[in-house]
Amino acid sequence: MADANPIQPYNYPASQANEFEAKGHPGKYLQSITCGAGTTIFTGSYYGVGGVIVATSTVGTASLSKGGTVPLATLATTQTIHELSLSSVKVDTGTVYALVRNQLIR
Repeated sequence: MADANPIQPYNYPASQANEFEAKGHPGKYLQSITCGAGTTIFTGSYYGVGGVIVATSTVGTASLSKGGTVPLATLATTQTIHELSLSSVKVDTGTVYALVRNQLIR
């Protein structure tokens, strides 16, 4: 017999969840974080960044989660998602759109 109250993907009862929480998020990315000048660290509610879109003329560095950095200027191309596991980005000028991955979709 099926459970009358199945656990939803994010452990919200369907009666308290919106449709995405009740049925799941269908896409590869769940959320975008706009990163302007300064350093944005991807821990806590920002954990799980697995892609970035870098605006043209952006200067700074992307720090990979297991070490090393990549200059943002080398990633600055229009409409390209760069799939990287990031711990943080430091933006001197420009904008980075960090994308939080949907961990249920591989």
